[in-house]
Amino acid sequence: MSEIPLIDFQRVTYTYRQVGTEERVEPALEDLQLQVRAGEYLAVLGHNGSGKSTLARHCNALLTPDSGRVLVTGMDTREQGYQKRIRETVGMIFQQPDNQIIATIVEDDVAWGLAVRGFPAQEIAERVTASLEAVGLAHLRKQSPQRLSGGQRQRLAIASVLALRPRCIIADEATSQLDPLSRQEIVRLLHSLHRAYGLTIIHVTHLLEEVMEAERILVMEQGHILMEGRPEEIFADLERLRALKLVVPESLELAALLRAAGLPLAPGTLSAQAIAREVAS
Repeated sequence: MSEIPLIDFQRVTYTYRQVGTEERVEPALEDLQLQVRAGEYLAVLGHNGSGKSTLARHCNALLTPDSGRVLVTGMDTREQGYQKRIRETVGMIFQQPDNQIIATIVEDDVAWGLAVRGFPAQEIAERVTASLEAVGLAHLRKQSPQRLSGGQRQRLAIASVLALRPRCIIADEATSQLDPLSRQEIVRLLHSLHRAYGLTIIHVTHLLEEVMEAERILVMEQGHILMEGRPEEIFADLERLRALKLVVPESLELAALLRAAGLPLAPGTLSAQAIAREVAS
């Protein structure tokens, strides 16, 4: 018997409501089918309005389908009796970390979600420490979140979700408000959590350079999955990515030029560092 997918989209259609207008609205998701495997690192690419954030919000019942079903470990997201368990199974990190920060002390913010669920004090303390260590904020546990940098506040948001021990973390454009260095650090952290805890990661972004090490990539447009495959398969068609309004990183442009010039780069050579290593070898 095949393993039940962690998340299973079954012919899902969803349209946002526009009150007070007769104008026809295109579905944000249309007849979408997708299975997310437990423990995989999945990237979802697309420009603004492609449907990628709508897909993300269906993964933990923040939105539920107009038609079709989304199952999380077999639980239907439309069933209110399951929604609490679903949201504990699939945690989300959003663009603005401040929207997820509640307390005035770093460690209290991580503890809050555990406290409201009635965890014992000793277990709360242990989980807070472990989560802050995992994201590199243990030395700032007594600090005010307002004194943290943007990247550190996003790490705090991740720690607060991690403390609940979900099976999956969705990062929905979680780096879009950060500087380039902080973006790289958050991406490295997501990969670290994926390796260390076997977490399923769903990385939602419009930035191709963030997903070069993902195990599988989906590219969305108008509520549909138009491309799906490993990074080297997706990035082999740069013209199609440009047509989908995605900005192609310079490293991918360089790799394409070098191959056209006859340099036999391996298919998985995508980043500037990987190109430099191959050229030097």
